[in-house]
Amino acid sequence: MKFVFKFFLLFILSSTQAQLVEISNPSKLPAKSGKFKIIGKNNDGIVVRLYGLEDVINVYGDELKLETTKTINFKNQNGLLQHIMLNKTGAVIFYLEQDKRLSLLYAQPVGAKFVEIGKPLLLDSIFDKKDLVSSNLRFKSSLDQSYLMIYYPVFSYGKIESIKFLCVDRTLHVLYNKTVPLNRDEKELEESKSLIDNNGNTFLLLKTESSSSGVQYDVLHFSAQGDFSMYSLNTEKLIFGEPFFDIDNKNGNLVMTAFFDAKKSEGESAANGFLYTSFDPSNGTPLKANYTYFPKEFILELTGRENIINQSLYTFSIRKSILRNDGGSLIIAESFIKDSREQPLPIGVQPGYNNYRSTDIFQFNDIIAFSINPDGKMEWSSVMRKKQASEDDNGTYSSFLLMNEKEKLRFLYLDDISSSGTLNQYVLTSKGKYERGVIFNQEDKDVMLLPKLGKQVSPNEAVLPSYKSNSLRLVKITY
Repeated sequence: MKFVFKFFLLFILSSTQAQLVEISNPSKLPAKSGKFKIIGKNNDGIVVRLYGLEDVINVYGDELKLETTKTINFKNQNGLLQHIMLNKTGAVIFYLEQDKRLSLLYAQPVGAKFVEIGKPLLLDSIFDKKDLVSSNLRFKSSLDQSYLMIYYPVFSYGKIESIKFLCVDRTLHVLYNKTVPLNRDEKELEESKSLIDNNGNTFLLLKTESSSSGVQYDVLHFSAQGDFSMYSLNTEKLIFGEPFFDIDNKNGNLVMTAFFDAKKSEGESAANGFLYTSFDPSNGTPLKANYTYFPKEFILELTGRENIINQSLYTFSIRKSILRNDGGSLIIAESFIKDSREQPLPIGVQPGYNNYRSTDIFQFNDIIAFSINPDGKMEWSSVMRKKQASEDDNGTYSSFLLMNEKEKLRFLYLDDISSSGTLNQYVLTSKGKYERGVIFNQEDKDVMLLPKLGKQVSPNEAVLPSYKSNSLRLVKITY
């Protein structure tokens, strides 16, 4: 049966289709801006934020020539930028200003070269310590970028005292600005999930204590008109790892996908299968729920072992769940292992001290995918092999960038975490078939890529950052 990944028709094409690779000139990171993030692409070009002690915005043209570099320092601005919302040309920058004991949230429109247009718009005032406001103010955009959810939790003695919710559209018109009083444990926010649909309805999901049989999420829901409601979502089984929630804008459902732990035996937690559940987003009524144990065929393909007694996964985590236009979903997961080992120091080094040092090893291995039909049942599974290992780098150069094209999904990753490694890709079709190919060798291009920090900037373009010798370069791949 053919289906559609969200917004994109899928049909089988060869992954050997030519791609164009363009690379920017290297540029040293500013002394006060040692971090970077690809914001996206608009009519002005590809926008990159450099930040640390100050904010610098770089805009690159289609051929990756640096067109604009602008240090952002608005009058009375307190701290770094809070959020950047790109327009077709220019952007809106959200920042804070301190006024006595209040933090003022402003939205400043800027033009193509990130120069202010008119005066900033005061959106809200928050009564709290300025360092808490700047570190806890949170933003979430709708899929079509037409609405922006802004929320701020107020903490008191290890509890969430209240949460302030603000929702604006692209014209910065405020749909609602309301505060919900709470008395919840602070740790519930650590695993919270925020969602906003293409109509301006917002959701904040707080994880409560797990029972012996399942997990509960309490949902704080605001309609686009500002009406508040609260309801609970429950699972029949314990969750392994982090669940994935999404709003199905086409079919109007709230969808949850996750690995579940059936607790068949005591001891180490494990994933025994996956769940797919859809809810009515207005009140949390379950619409469909299906729990699928991992089939023996899948475990055989993954492990290569014929006699499988324990059909469980221990190292895989869900990285992405892609909704299908027919109401189904695609779960994408990756294996991750962190180990430590003791290594002896050279003889004579640091006499009288420990002669060993600890090394952290980060392994990002196989990618698996499960296709789920609208009834929550599995249609197919795929195992895409990779093996990545690095030391003491938090896996910065590992994992993959996912591209959702009209025809297929692409997974871009390094085959080896070294400057001589190659950038590879898997191309996955709607039938679960995949092809593997090499894009280029890093040594030939003088780059060291960070695929998971890359961004798909159009249906057929991806931009990946390279960080090597304290220099940043952008690599754009066009299919």
